[in-house]
Amino acid sequence: MKQHTIKILSQNSPVLIGKFMLIFSRRKIEVVNFSFKKISDEDGEFTIGFISDDWMAENIEKQLNRVIEIYETVLV
Repeated sequence: MKQHTIKILSQNSPVLIGKFMLIFSRRKIEVVNFSFKKISDEDGEFTIGFISDDWMAENIEKQLNRVIEIYETVLV
């Protein structure tokens, strides 16, 4: 297992924080870093650092892309 970082461009909505954490907690994945950067009044960028296997990180990226309010997800 190693540390991964995922960047998410989405609407500036506090509800998304709960949705993101639910995805990680259901899979029992340790989140080591969580940050938010406001891009505009309506949009923002979430950065989440977590520890998991490579296949699990790819699975999480696919799951996050299914959330309607997300514009783009990038696994760094």
